[in-house]
Amino acid sequence: MAVDGASGVPGPGRGPVVPAGQDAPAAAARQAPPPPGGGEPVGAPARVIFAQVRDSPLSVDECLAAVLLPDVGGIALFVGSVRNHDDDRPVTDLAYEAHPRSVAEIERVAAEVAAAEPVRAIAVTHRVGHLQVGELAVVVAVGAAHRAEAFAACRRLIDDIKAQVPIWKHQIFEDGSTEWVGAC
Repeated sequence: MAVDGASGVPGPGRGPVVPAGQDAPAAAARQAPPPPGGGEPVGAPARVIFAQVRDSPLSVDECLAAVLLPDVGGIALFVGSVRNHDDDRPVTDLAYEAHPRSVAEIERVAAEVAAAEPVRAIAVTHRVGHLQVGELAVVVAVGAAHRAEAFAACRRLIDDIKAQVPIWKHQIFEDGSTEWVGAC
């Protein structure tokens, strides 16, 4: 059950994220013309290439490729994986469950970071379902003109996702006990 969103968050070829309260034509009118040789206009708003919640394996390469644009000089990645312990308790596996609004919320959070930070592109995927130790749980990629901006926005994005997107982790421990951990 893939739960990719279709809430209007722009993706490839669909234009920039338009901040709430602004209409698309007015936002487009403020954009600079394309640079010589094509590509995105310098100073154009960042694009959320994709913001997804899905039950299939995640790909670092997919997220990296999505933000590798001609005007990006620095890319920051965060890759979260299932670890084999939590608070010194051995973890065997876990399951992520998402609220029906999780797709809309991850899209909203990504759009807010794109609008607030000096970055060019964002791609983020979060896994749901049953995962084994070592599997990828979340991949965040942020492309910016420079590394400092990419690192700062990547950190903000993963922190905001964990604080605001309704995805919960059900950990299974080696002794058979379980624990729910809320993302927000």
